[in-house]
Amino acid sequence: MKINLNKNEQRILLFSVFVLSICGIIYELVLASLATYLFGNPVQQYSVTIGVFLSSMGLGSYLSRFIIKNLVKTFIIIEVTLGLIGGLSVIILNYLFSFSPSFYLLHLFFLIVIGTLVGLEIPLLTRILKKYGALKDILSNVLTLDYIGGLAGSLLFPLLLFPFLGRFLTSITVGLVNIIVSIIVIAKVNYPEKKISDYVFPVISAAVMALLIFNSHWLTAFIQNKMYYDDIVFSKRSKYQEIVLTRNGADLRLYLDGSLQFSTSDEYRYHEMLIFPGLFQREGSGKNVLVLGGGDGLAVRELLKSKSVASVTLVELDALMINLAMNNSTISYINGNSLAEPRVKVITGDAYDFLIKNRKPFDLIIADFPDPHDETIAKLYTDQFFKLVKRSLREDGVFVTQSTSPLSAREAFWCINKTMGKVFKHILPYHTYVPSFGSWGFNMASQVELTEEPVFTGKYKGEFRYFSVSVFKSALCFPADSGFIDTEVNTFNKPVLYRYYLKGWKNSDF
Repeated sequence: MKINLNKNEQRILLFSVFVLSICGIIYELVLASLATYLFGNPVQQYSVTIGVFLSSMGLGSYLSRFIIKNLVKTFIIIEVTLGLIGGLSVIILNYLFSFSPSFYLLHLFFLIVIGTLVGLEIPLLTRILKKYGALKDILSNVLTLDYIGGLAGSLLFPLLLFPFLGRFLTSITVGLVNIIVSIIVIAKVNYPEKKISDYVFPVISAAVMALLIFNSHWLTAFIQNKMYYDDIVFSKRSKYQEIVLTRNGADLRLYLDGSLQFSTSDEYRYHEMLIFPGLFQREGSGKNVLVLGGGDGLAVRELLKSKSVASVTLVELDALMINLAMNNSTISYINGNSLAEPRVKVITGDAYDFLIKNRKPFDLIIADFPDPHDETIAKLYTDQFFKLVKRSLREDGVFVTQSTSPLSAREAFWCINKTMGKVFKHILPYHTYVPSFGSWGFNMASQVELTEEPVFTGKYKGEFRYFSVSVFKSALCFPADSGFIDTEVNTFNKPVLYRYYLKGWKNSDF
């Protein structure tokens, strides 16, 4: 009977190694993704997070040598503490981000504390398991399960947990798993001075975490309200991004991963200047237009006002964004139900992949992508991407892309301009003022000379709210503080653009 009990204890402790390894890697990944979400630059954030976390685990392993007595009891306390701190870390950091000037130091603090606690686990479990067999066998089993658990956690987070639970609920759930492991160990493993009171701390902690899980929607709404000035009317995480709609009176705003995409009070300025300078570069009807990004349907709305547009193909990565634009009554009203128009074909997919496979030539291509705040998005502003765009244009076709602010991110704007100049013969940079964004820039490109006086006659249905020939001509003039500055070319191999972008906005007063 005693041998069977020992075998059962060994299995429980070894299974704990596997589960705790999963939890440890998920803590690391969720904190890295949070830093990327808040600061951009994922290469830097993941590198810093992994480096600090691993070194903290080393610190925890070193500190484990000073734990001499009550190994199981100490392990239980560590697991509950780790569950509470790790589970609440994302919530606390999100809450503090909006008003803490030392946020990044707090982020590093949580990394160090969580990493140290995770580093304590394996040495303690290995020492506890020593009594069940030879050290070489114990080490082999522990390290094997630890590495397999790391793989499982690294797959679970991006494929299941993050897309379906989000950061808040993922961290709380993983914290609860840590605490449940401690309760199972108390129940199934015999250790000296085992008392019924050992359940108190873990059970109360588990109850707190379970309560937070059941109230996660309220908790998410509370934290988001701290991050946004206006009332949140819609909030949902898709596979790719967090989509939030806010309202303040008649002003509706769309945020993607915390970045403002449009405000209904002035979005017409942005979208008219994105569409019409390129649309009216050439005379003639039958224009076939490709819109990359722009899943909100606002750019398509402006295109459909022109009778010269025969067809619009919209390629948007996020199916949830498309669904919102087509089925949310407020958004579909704002975009004039544009995505349901017969002239519009909506494709859910990656713009890069679409251009690689596309063989249909377009008269006009519009890129309405998010700002290049990380290297993933920056690839959509590389010379390689622009070569794919050129391949999908007719000989006299026109390409226009939003290019961030030439005032707040001056180097980033002119980096896009220079990169396009490596691919196209003619480039025309211009900018305008959008109150919600400040000074905002665009770049137009073609293999045929571009005109500074757009041509349009009776083919436009309705009236412009902002765009005109004189407005466009003035948009071609750049003041000294946002004029041309030499930069490197943004390439797939060396994506310098996002560094220019982060540097500019970090030093901007906007």
